[in-house]
Amino acid sequence: MFVIDLSPIISFISQFVNQVAYDFTTAPTAYAVVWLFLFKYWGWLLIVYVFIVELIFPEYMDYIQNRWFAQTVKMTYLAIDVPKMNEQSVQAMENFFDHLQGAHATINKWEKYIVGVFQLSFSCEIVSIEGNVQFIIRTPSHWRNLVEAAVWSQFPDAEITEVEDYTHSVPRWYPNDTHDIWGCEFTLSNKNVYLPIKTYTKFEHRFSEVFVDPMAAMLENMSQIGPGEQMWLQILIRPLAVDWGREGGEKVINKILKIPPEEKKKGILGGMAEMGTGIASEFSNQILGPSTDETGNNKKEDQPFRMMNLTPGQKEQLELIERKISKLAFNTKIRYIYVAEKDKMNKSLGVNGMVGVIKQWSDMNANSLKPDLKPTGTNAPQYILIEYRRNTRRNWLLGGYISRDGVMGDPAKPMCSEELASLWHFPSMYVKSPLLRKTEFRKAAAPADLPFGVATQAARPKQVSEVIAEKTQVVPSFDYDNDTFEMQFAKDKEAFKKGRPAREEKLKEVAKEDAVRLEKIKKTEMEAIKADKKTKDKNTKKSPLKEADKTEAEKSSFAPASAKTSKSSAFAKAGADRTEGKEKSGIPGNLPFID
Repeated sequence: MFVIDLSPIISFISQFVNQVAYDFTTAPTAYAVVWLFLFKYWGWLLIVYVFIVELIFPEYMDYIQNRWFAQTVKMTYLAIDVPKMNEQSVQAMENFFDHLQGAHATINKWEKYIVGVFQLSFSCEIVSIEGNVQFIIRTPSHWRNLVEAAVWSQFPDAEITEVEDYTHSVPRWYPNDTHDIWGCEFTLSNKNVYLPIKTYTKFEHRFSEVFVDPMAAMLENMSQIGPGEQMWLQILIRPLAVDWGREGGEKVINKILKIPPEEKKKGILGGMAEMGTGIASEFSNQILGPSTDETGNNKKEDQPFRMMNLTPGQKEQLELIERKISKLAFNTKIRYIYVAEKDKMNKSLGVNGMVGVIKQWSDMNANSLKPDLKPTGTNAPQYILIEYRRNTRRNWLLGGYISRDGVMGDPAKPMCSEELASLWHFPSMYVKSPLLRKTEFRKAAAPADLPFGVATQAARPKQVSEVIAEKTQVVPSFDYDNDTFEMQFAKDKEAFKKGRPAREEKLKEVAKEDAVRLEKIKKTEMEAIKADKKTKDKNTKKSPLKEADKTEAEKSSFAPASAKTSKSSAFAKAGADRTEGKEKSGIPGNLPFID
């Protein structure tokens, strides 16, 4: 039998511990204790390690990443205009964000720690300058073709224009004599980042199929500002790996189901320790007998199927978590800034209105977005050096917005493509949406004891104009397809102006196609009305008796008011006679009767 003698190792450890204890207990002064720790027992190595890890290494990584970014990466700003008659649903934007996952890069150790390569990000922004709303994407220049392909694949009629950075249109430093600024970052309110916010699938009415677009409220609020005011919303997204939520999501699901975590694989020493524990346990069982846990009396019962014991809210959370981790995701950071001239600052619209708009995506059983005012809000400092700290916070937040920094402020949180599409999408012309399955109703005959009464005005079929109006209902009142932003910030204004005639011709063609489509809708509805009328005429000729019965029923149900009055008076008289007869026979007069 192979035996390992561990007595020398145990003897060395015991002697070392005794020596350390003796040195520290017999040290005459505190300085002697420090000297022993730093030099005799190599404590200075621990201090150097902490210094390198906490101070030197972050600064080194920041330096090499900034150097690599400045030398190799250029950024491009693209203004995107989609025609008002946009027929695409929010699902198209989800496909757009999935398309952007093609920018996810695999970075090796050399590139990461020596060259300084890191995963680049996109910035999806909505800007309102004096009420003119514009959708903007900031992308690395070498990914411009990727972004354009993702947009045009879902929105073929979209117009993409390269523009300058609009943030330079306001003062950079605060305080100043002309402008004031308010801003903050929005973050997830629930620490469980695997729970999604309220997405577009929950904005669709299950029965009427009406899609209440939250983006309409946001654009309406942003279009209400006037001259001298600007509103900026920035959504920074950095692609994550395909299996981004597999491990963490499973842990959260197991926690809700109260499933114990799986034991980690043990190494060689762990296996030897487990073997020794098993042998000792078996030896004690042979001498003292089995423990109460193994006799079966107090043995824990097997855990039942937990789904039956969950509340409806927990079941919904499980479904939402599984739905989120099954989709592609991005590390996401959201910033908002409202800047205006001092005499035109309107915080009720620029601050409270925007916070209220963001609250639309709140799901109290899952997750929501909240303004993180304490660490990032410009008006958060309330006590010592208030104005100095607020101005420092203003400059810090504006600097992070201009540089599109994904590290400053709150840490980025994972959000799936469905969540991002709900937050950033082009409004659709249709209010009704077929994204949810229709609720099926079973037709049945009316009850035999259904009472007849005075009928209200008979329901009439919808006119063709009403049907066309419903099928072509457009989100109104704000204009997100205009040239105001491009004329001010386009990188090549002359080329943009020269391209306008071609764009106008294209829009005219789109308008003609819309007119043709509306004419087809009108023609289809007219044919449906004629076919329905022919069917009714055939049924009338085939069953004249049923038609006569129907006419008689209509006469009885639509009887004149005088006939109804006489009939009700007759019923009242009969009731009075019956009551009088009962009083004569000694029955109390206040006894209730049912006619």
